[in-house]
Amino acid sequence: MSEREPRRISVEGRLSGAEIGELEQAVGCDPSGVCLELEDLRSSDEDGLVALCNLRRDGALLRNVPPHLAWRLEPDA
Repeated sequence: MSEREPRRISVEGRLSGAEIGELEQAVGCDPSGVCLELEDLRSSDEDGLVALCNLRRDGALLRNVPPHLAWRLEPDA
C-alpha cells in the first residue's frame, strides 16, 4: 500500500487573524494530510503565525517558507 500524497494548499499574500478561519476550513479536520505551500506568503501577523505553528504541531507540512517568516516560526522565536 502506498502512502497518499498530502493535499497541497497555497497560502498567498497576507495571513492575519481575519483569514485564519478560511485557512482552517481549507485544511479541514486532519492537518496531517496537508502541505501548506508558503512561497507566496508576503507577511503574517502574530495570529497568523500562531495558526501556522499550531497547524505544523498538528501534522501539517510547511513548505517554501519565506526567510523573513521562517525565523518567526521557530519554537523559541
